[in-house]
Amino acid sequence: MVALVYVPGQDVGLRAAVVDADGDPAVVDDLAVTVTVTDPAGAPTSPAPAAAGGGVFTAVVPAVNVPGVWLVRWSATGTGISWADESQFQVRPAGVEQLVDLASVKAHLNLSPGDNRQDDELQGFILAAADLARDVVGPVLPEVHTEWHNGGRRTISLDWQPISAVASVTEYIAASTYVLTEQPLGQAAMDSYGYTLDLDRGTITRRAVGDAIAFAPGRNNVKVVYTAGRAGAVPFSVRLGALELIRHLWQLTQQGGRSRFAGSGALDEGSGPAPAGFALPNRVLELWKPFKRPPGVA
Repeated sequence: MVALVYVPGQDVGLRAAVVDADGDPAVVDDLAVTVTVTDPAGAPTSPAPAAAGGGVFTAVVPAVNVPGVWLVRWSATGTGISWADESQFQVRPAGVEQLVDLASVKAHLNLSPGDNRQDDELQGFILAAADLARDVVGPVLPEVHTEWHNGGRRTISLDWQPISAVASVTEYIAASTYVLTEQPLGQAAMDSYGYTLDLDRGTITRRAVGDAIAFAPGRNNVKVVYTAGRAGAVPFSVRLGALELIRHLWQLTQQGGRSRFAGSGALDEGSGPAPAGFALPNRVLELWKPFKRPPGVA
């Protein structure tokens, strides 16, 4: 089985069937086969090909560790043979957010745990569902963001919610730099360079001795470094919505484009727009609605 998406550190097996001009397997004695693999950073390597018989050759790219798209080019020459082929494979980043595991997906789809024929396809759906969920409800796993916001207003809204912590807020006025500190209302120590944080709304309000004032006027002159996410805790309705979205994607490949839910045979009643522009089933959007990010955030 050839995986659709590989994990960092995994060996990647390559396979090519060399043919002649008539499409028949190339089995000449002087056949010379090479394979060149280029990683996402542009670095080429040439793993040794091995003959498997009948014009088929295999090679192994050991322990891939650069996330992204890897390019593969095979070439072969010999008596009456001049052949080439190109393909690619993808390596996902380490620690990528998934929301649900493969075993849970197979249970949700009523697939046998021991049947691994569709595991790679399902894993692709798991990654796609996590991307779409992140776009609608925000990240689950903690992730650090650095953003620049315009000044001249009292409150700024951070792009990725929910917010778990703010590391720093820096205000730039011409050539001067002012590092602001969090100063909750009611505390004894306050100065003119403070801010208050509303984690629930994902907003930061500029403060001077407790009073709300505007950030210094300017374009992209307020820098905020913060952590977004739910500390890895997946709300149950978000998890169920991800499973239902995976069911929807999987069934589109099984039923000629007709998606059914809950094993009842009922067609999904419709779909609605997501921030990414992907049409999500209404059932999924309803499950994610309590945790949907506010409108207007990235």
